[in-house]
Amino acid sequence: MDTLSRFIARYWGLAVFLLWGALALWLGRSTPYGLDEGAARALLLNWSVAGDVVNPIVIFGVPDFRALIFIPLGVYWPGSLIAAKVFTLLATFAAAALLYRWSRRSLSQETALVATGLLLIAPLTLAQADALAAGPYLLLMFGLGAWLDRSYRAASRPLGGNYFTQMLLVATTVTLHPAGLAYPAALLGHWYKNPLDTRQQRHMYIGVILAVLFALLLQAGWHGLSWWRNPLEPLAAVMLGGGQEGGAAVTVTGLLVAGLTLLVIALNARKLMDDFMGAMLVLALLFGAVAADDAWAMLTLVVILYYGLPQLIALNESLGPPGYAGKRGGVFALLVIVATWFMTIDRNYYEAVKRGLLSPHDQLIHTLIMEEADKKSLRVASQWPARTMIACKCEVLPLPPAAKDGETLLIYLKGITHIVFDPSAPENRKLGLNIAELGGTLETLSLQPGGVILKVRR
Repeated sequence: MDTLSRFIARYWGLAVFLLWGALALWLGRSTPYGLDEGAARALLLNWSVAGDVVNPIVIFGVPDFRALIFIPLGVYWPGSLIAAKVFTLLATFAAAALLYRWSRRSLSQETALVATGLLLIAPLTLAQADALAAGPYLLLMFGLGAWLDRSYRAASRPLGGNYFTQMLLVATTVTLHPAGLAYPAALLGHWYKNPLDTRQQRHMYIGVILAVLFALLLQAGWHGLSWWRNPLEPLAAVMLGGGQEGGAAVTVTGLLVAGLTLLVIALNARKLMDDFMGAMLVLALLFGAVAADDAWAMLTLVVILYYGLPQLIALNESLGPPGYAGKRGGVFALLVIVATWFMTIDRNYYEAVKRGLLSPHDQLIHTLIMEEADKKSLRVASQWPARTMIACKCEVLPLPPAAKDGETLLIYLKGITHIVFDPSAPENRKLGLNIAELGGTLETLSLQPGGVILKVRR
């Protein structure tokens, strides 16, 4: 019996991961759709290096540093999306484990267990992992950053391995999303308030600033993000799952989540800013709001779960009658409701995947593939070049820049057979005006909510 108890205590985490990972894979897509554009670029870079083919970095630009994280995928499993999804699920679970250890130490065992469990079954978490999106990797970087800072301080060895690992982690996190700037900002603030000594404080300042500048200059900003998007849509994804767009229900849900987030931050303001991880999360919400998306919403979910739950427990204890049922009954009932809601949304996501339902942009890419059977003759200019290339397995280039007139744009389109883009996107308005000037030179193959497919007549 003692042996069995020791075995369970030692391997229960692995058992939970295997069960959760199998269910997450079962719920997700097996088709090359629904991918995050940044992740697709990073995958293509690794696959091309492994396959000794033309490197997409030349035409797509430098991807974010998920390309470094994905190196094992390029070496051992080139071309395998299933391997990429298993890898991302592993990263997601590792991030949850780091959050669990942090919250058990900084908050409470009860909060750590319940909040981590809800995070793992949240529809937004599963959708982000299925898309290989930035959310799980941001959380992983934050968790590793907090752990490395403690290790570096405990070792107290200037410029050791932990120091340079932290700098690499800073550069990687910054490239993922504007929210990643929260890590270096919180790290600088943490060392300003709690320096080991003046020399190591100076080392940290110089290293962090150089790492951030290197990452931003190398990548030349962030690619594939929607800037100044309505934050209510991604906030609604906290409760409704990823990919929410418009509608009264989305707006109301987004407002409720926004209000809850502000309330949680207000009630925990001092605790958040005094804790390194808490400061990272709050700053991530602030910096990431300029490009609010589902990855940013996942950080919001973490703040609500890990900092809202202790407030809920305290409220139940102050208002409830004596006894465990009185002190925890309200919390338990609410958690059952939330968990049931999450699993219902997860089931709906599974059913949508099995029916082959796609997002508007993915539906546009799928239509292109169905319209043109001869992939060898295709040369597509796409707003989502990496996603299009993985799905189409054809030659794909990024959209040309807006030109001074339609005739100049036609020169840019030399050799292009099709154009796939969303003309309603703010960044495409000038390009849309150029295309409108070309008239009969372009044939509209399909006009959909997600955009338009144009065929270039020669």
